[in-house]
Formats: sequence, structure tokens, C-alpha cells
Amino acid sequence: MKELYSGYSKKTEKELKELWKNSLITFDTNVILNLYRYSDSTRVAILELIKKFEKQIFLAYQVGLEYNRNRYEIISDQENSHNDFLKKLKIIEDDLNSKDSPPFLSDSLHNSLSKVFNNVEKEVKEHIESFLKMPENDEIFNKIDKLFNGKITEKFDEERIKQIYQEGKLRFDKKIPPGYEDHKKPEETRYGDLIFWLQILEKSKAEKKSIILISDERKEDWIWKLKNGKTIGPRQELLEEMKTFSGKDFHIYSTERFLNFGQMYLQENVNDKAIKEIENIKKSDLDAQIRELQKLSESAILKSQERQKTYYQRIEKYLEQLTPREADVFRLNAGIGSQDAMSLREIAELFDLSPSMVSKIKNNAVEKLRKISDNDKLID
Repeated sequence: MKELYSGYSKKTEKELKELWKNSLITFDTNVILNLYRYSDSTRVAILELIKKFEKQIFLAYQVGLEYNRNRYEIISDQENSHNDFLKKLKIIEDDLNSKDSPPFLSDSLHNSLSKVFNNVEKEVKEHIESFLKMPENDEIFNKIDKLFNGKITEKFDEERIKQIYQEGKLRFDKKIPPGYEDHKKPEETRYGDLIFWLQILEKSKAEKKSIILISDERKEDWIWKLKNGKTIGPRQELLEEMKTFSGKDFHIYSTERFLNFGQMYLQENVNDKAIKEIENIKKSDLDAQIRELQKLSESAILKSQERQKTYYQRIEKYLEQLTPREADVFRLNAGIGSQDAMSLREIAELFDLSPSMVSKIKNNAVEKLRKISDNDKLID
């Protein structure tokens, strides 16, 4: 039964090891473009692993074309996203420093937060600077160019492309993978996945090799998904078409699973940090960092608010021991129980007293509070 319905069978561990040993390995455009989104250490880990499989790797012409079409846009997007991040960071920082923020944030806590913001801002600006320089000196492009030099499949001629467009219309109508979920795209890009797939098929047949595709594509015209969202592997139609066309096998790994299984196959330590970064970027991009900074800020504000509440509770206890006029003048001048503190002149106008009299009342109140609080050092 497994032979008859091979597209529906999950590969065993033995079969996967055999694939890693004997297959050709190729990469989707999204994997190559995502290199611009990773940290230096994660990018290096991926590129070094690719290099270790240099005898097995190749790139479909369509992927190289899409990469070159889109890399400047990706660089620009990264520059913009980092600038947006800085703007959001500034808003958070300004909130902490604004007059509406709690006035009792300790100097040590404020300094710690400032250091965090300054360090983040400095690093993000360094990244922006590197993106600005990339159009003239793109080291990522240079490394990819070197890795795949002489390892790119032949370009389809115009006649073949026209045939694929016609074939694509029929396949998409019947929802034959891959690429049918791109049916709303303009015609010049609508059949990119299909062209890519056919180039993979022809490479497999010419080299008489199975294919491992590294792709971050999660669409259902590539991936077999259950109703609960769990992924099983490549669409069974793709496996069967590969078997029919070249007599060989086919499998898909995401970038993080490529790192995981690739390093395990080479008997190297798995780079868990890089894998985690890739997973996090897929989930939340820079917004995750924004939320972490907001949590940090909110925690600091909450602590300050708690201290402020305790402070006012103790003050009110002491104010009960003053005369009503002394307590009122002190509250208004300190801004206790109101949004803004009032000047002595404003308080004098409110009570129809002279400013000197209000000043005297305030000084009496402060002196009494100092004595009441003893060595509590609550009042300066």
C-alpha cells in the first residue's frame, strides 16, 4: 500500500537520513531573502551550514530571478522597520520622561531604563547604517553569489514560459499544487511557484537525484495541513508528481528545521539560539522587541505608582495632625489630590490671603511635618 500511495506516507527516520545523504538541496526565495532579517550570528550559522553541503546544493533560476528582483525592496523594508522601531521606542521613552509620568521614579531605576533605551537605540542605528550601505556593498549578496556560482539551473525560454502560463491556468482551476493560491497576482508573477517547481523537477530528472527543498512557505499549495493546523509534510500531489516525473523523492524543511536536522546529520551541536531567533522573527518581527520594552516600562511605572501611593498614605496620616488651613495649603502646593500643584500666589488668591501669609502657613506646616515624621526623612 505504501508504494501505491507514497504521497500520503510520512518518511521514516532511516528514509530521511538517506535523503540527507544522497539528495540535492535547493532553496526557496523566501529563505534567501530572510537572510537580511536575521542577526549576524544567525545569518552566519545558516550560510556556513549551506556551505557544508556545497556538493549537494543548487538554486533554481526562478529563485535567483526573484531574489534579484526583490532584494533591494527587502533592504529598504528592513531600513523602514528599524526606523519605525526607533519612533516607537522614542514614544515609550518620552512617556517615561513626561510630566504625566510618576514623579517618584528612583534615580537608579531611571538611569537603568535610560541605559537600556540608549543601548537599543545605538544598536538599531548601527543596523540602519548597514542597510543604507548595502546597495553599494551587499555582503549577503556576495556570499550567496559565491555559494551558488555555477549552481543555478538553466533559464526557461520564452516559448516554455508561455506553455507554463497555459498549463498554470489549467492547474490552478483544478487546484493542483504548487502556486494556485497566487492566482490573484499579476500574470508576470502569478506562476512563479510553478516555474520554480518545474525547474526543480527537471533538475531532479537530469541529475537522477531526490530533492530537499528548504522553504519558509506555509501556504497550503505547498504544505499538507490537517484541519487542526498541524503540518504533515509536502503536499502529496507534489511527492507523486516528482516520483512520476523523475522517479525520485521530495521533501521540504523550513529554515529552522534545516538548521536542526542539517547540523544533526553532520553530527554538530545544534544552534538552538539561531533556531529560536528564526522562529521568533516568523512570529512577531520587531514588534516583539517593542512589547518587551513596553513591559519593562510598565513594570517601572507600576513600581513607582505603588511607591507614590504609599507616600501619599503616609502624608495624609501626618496632615491630620495639622490645622485645616495648614493641611489645605500643603496639599495644594504639593499637588496632593489634584492634577497640578498650585503656586503660593495662586493659593493666596484662592483663600484671599497675602502671598507672605500663605508662605508662612506653608513653612509652619513643613516644620510641623518634619517634627511629626521624626527621622523618617519623608519631607525634605
